[in-house]
Amino acid sequence: MRSPRTFAREVRALREFTPPLGGDASQLVDLDEAAQSLVLTFLPGTLASSSRWSGQPAIHERAGRLVRRLHESVTPRPLPDYAQQLLAGFDAWAVRAAALVDDEDLSRARAIAATVTDLGPVEGVAAHRDNSARNWVVDEEGHVRLIDFGACDVEPWWVDLQRLRGREWSGRPDLQEAFLAGYGRSLDDRTRHLLRAYCARAAVSTIAWATEHDDQPFAAEGRAQLQALLSESQ
Repeated sequence: MRSPRTFAREVRALREFTPPLGGDASQLVDLDEAAQSLVLTFLPGTLASSSRWSGQPAIHERAGRLVRRLHESVTPRPLPDYAQQLLAGFDAWAVRAAALVDDEDLSRARAIAATVTDLGPVEGVAAHRDNSARNWVVDEEGHVRLIDFGACDVEPWWVDLQRLRGREWSGRPDLQEAFLAGYGRSLDDRTRHLLRAYCARAAVSTIAWATEHDDQPFAAEGRAQLQALLSESQ
């Protein structure tokens, strides 16, 4: 069963964020709050991570356009405490990861996360926060739709690049270029630094959470992302 927090986030997303996407995203039909159950519209197709669609730039370009529409489903909101919240989140996860990650690696990761305090104000959008090919459904015509909004919240737009950066885009700069072309925005130096700060927190939290939930493949993914991030900073 999903956690109450996850259920609440998904209900909010289905009520506030996905309606403007119409048939291109899951839509709420009914719910039972006591049972934490949802009835959603059916979306035809297979996951974009499947062998049929995996690694196709055209799919990433269409996904970029769709994620931009999700982000624009609400008016952008200032996040004045974003830097402090990101660092506080990092520190909380670092305590849980202390026995799992080398002390020096944790210190270096925190230094990367701390750069967020120097990069000025940010705005939040309706971010998916688990955006990757595993949550894109592609039909027979190659039309892309978006599913699974249990992590959705108001966050900066670049958080929806983090999963892709560590998964589908690893060694595939063409897929990143395609997605950003569809999204209609490039990564300037400031955004790259902000994304790296977020990725530092995400890698450490992934290692801790996945280990606590005995999800070793996910923990390994977090470790790989952390090492890739630290290698970039050398």
